[in-house]
Amino acid sequence: MIGYSVGNGTQHIYKDSKGRIYVNAYVDGTLTDASGTVTCTVTDEAGNTVLNNQTATNDGTGVYYVDLGISNTADVNKLYAVWTGTWESVSQKLRTNHEIMGFPIFTEAQARAFDIAQLSSASDYPDATILEERATITDLLEQWTGVAWSSKFNYARVIGDATRVLSLPNFHITKLISVKILGETIATSNFEIDENAGFIHRKDGHFPEATSEYPLPIVIEYEYGWDYIRNGVDRIALKLLLDRIVSSNIPDRATSFNDEMGNISLVTQGGGFKNPTRIPEVNQWIEENSEKVFGV
Repeated sequence: MIGYSVGNGTQHIYKDSKGRIYVNAYVDGTLTDASGTVTCTVTDEAGNTVLNNQTATNDGTGVYYVDLGISNTADVNKLYAVWTGTWESVSQKLRTNHEIMGFPIFTEAQARAFDIAQLSSASDYPDATILEERATITDLLEQWTGVAWSSKFNYARVIGDATRVLSLPNFHITKLISVKILGETIATSNFEIDENAGFIHRKDGHFPEATSEYPLPIVIEYEYGWDYIRNGVDRIALKLLLDRIVSSNIPDRATSFNDEMGNISLVTQGGGFKNPTRIPEVNQWIEENSEKVFGV
């Protein structure tokens, strides 16, 4: 059986930067090279071709990558890669998803300097591990707080209520990229953004309700989230990184432990949004910075 995954933590790449996206190819759970060339085609959310049938570089058994230039990462966006090659004498298409975001919430250099005794070792903690965890932590912090701590792209199909105001799924809308209403493209200059509340206001009419022809009559592409490091998110992310990847003698489910200082009580993770981590400082920060709307 052929399996695959995004390789080397490249779920996230960054605006106006060179990028490299990877795929890991498996046969029956083992990384396996293709028999012959692997090519990659990358498209964005709108279906525009970013790379066309690019020959991928083999970077170790079963690992392939292609490079993106700065011209390919000029805007936040979502990218969809299709890797074509032959495994087990059968032509296969492997599909990976990637995201161009505004900036990393911490760099590899910051991670290694944050705990020199632990993370400075590139052999124990390879760059790929740090990058993969950074992407996971970025997504978790948005999930827990309802805030995108690095600017992102979204594509939404929504229904209006015959008023001039439309609520979008995200807060901190910074830019409207395109708007289609009932199949017609409307100039973005016809709308005003209520950035923090996640609303847009239409100047030249109303946002329509659903019709039989257009059950989701409004299609909007936009940027949202913060465009600079704020509220100490980099420190919080680094604390999470350390907790997630550095080995501990304390079992994951422990509620307390004993050392030379005596008995130490630990935070009990509540799941969901109550104490989502076992780090008190991080949990407090999440609570203080949450804009999560429950039930949405």
